[in-house]
Amino acid sequence: MKALRRVMTGFMAAIMLVGSFSMGNLLAVVKDPNEPNNKAEKATVLTPGEIVIGELGDRDRYKKEGGDTDWYKVKVTKGKKYRLAVTGYNKRFKDTTFMIVGLTDLANANTIWHPDNDYFYGDMGRNGKDYIDFEARKTGWYYIKIYNFVNDFLDKVDTTFYTISIDGMYKDVQNYKDFWYDPTYYLAGLGVVKGYDNGTKFKPDNDCTRAQMVTFLWRLNGSPKPKTTSTKFTDIKKSDYYYNAVLWAVEQGITTGTSKTKFGPSGVCTRGQTVTFLWRMAGKPSVGNANCKFKDVKKGDYFYDAVIWASGKKIVAGYSDGTFKPADKCARRQMVTFLYKYDKYVNGKG
Repeated sequence: MKALRRVMTGFMAAIMLVGSFSMGNLLAVVKDPNEPNNKAEKATVLTPGEIVIGELGDRDRYKKEGGDTDWYKVKVTKGKKYRLAVTGYNKRFKDTTFMIVGLTDLANANTIWHPDNDYFYGDMGRNGKDYIDFEARKTGWYYIKIYNFVNDFLDKVDTTFYTISIDGMYKDVQNYKDFWYDPTYYLAGLGVVKGYDNGTKFKPDNDCTRAQMVTFLWRLNGSPKPKTTSTKFTDIKKSDYYYNAVLWAVEQGITTGTSKTKFGPSGVCTRGQTVTFLWRMAGKPSVGNANCKFKDVKKGDYFYDAVIWASGKKIVAGYSDGTFKPADKCARRQMVTFLYKYDKYVNGKG
């Protein structure tokens, strides 16, 4: 993996972020500082409920080391059932180049086979899932090995992200074929999106509010401290989870509110508003004399340039009937997809 870092200061900081949607138990982003991390002794600790984001290096770069290997470990209790989820497994990796092995003893972790070890690899590929359920055979540490096996007969695996968790999947986001599946877990791993019901549900069909949207944008930028400490908006207060996010968004010219004195935090973000926020966050890049391909987006619309820009950046694709539907409400599943593509195509990450 590449050099990584924790982007949240800890669980107490997470507890403070309680509002209309909860922080839940998605605690941190962890990436191992060792590269390559080929030793079980350097395994990154997984906390149940925590979503961790990792990255596998490409085949050519790690050929001399026999492939890129990432190690994790989690404390388990004998007889207890757990869900190990490695999202991205089916969509980005071939079964023959990405393997997951659960090992119950550090002394045997680097061996190919030992009777005391639990072996998980292959189960996810055969079942068409990004997770497996297992029952711990003993109390103690389980070591989890993720690697792209290097062989001249295997296809190249490019550097790419994945997320790993023990009991950290959303109950309502478990189908890797859904277009919002990867974006949801990628952004959850970054700490950008949280969840509902103590972090057990994402609720992808829910409408995305203006408060949520500016908070997501703020977190994607590292939750910077705003320069100002007060606001002209009378409908938000310092105790609101989105207070600093709104102040920051106003400073950055991302939003001006629904009026001079109202921000409208509970209002639902439209698709037109969402791409406008992203465009402004990118610095309002010029689109020149380009024409919009969507028949329901006209010159003079406040979102006209934003939609052209977002379409050109592959952030939005529109609908099969040639429309963009800017006035439609933006669902959380659409929101995470826009943000994921922004981070990928504008920030060059993901």
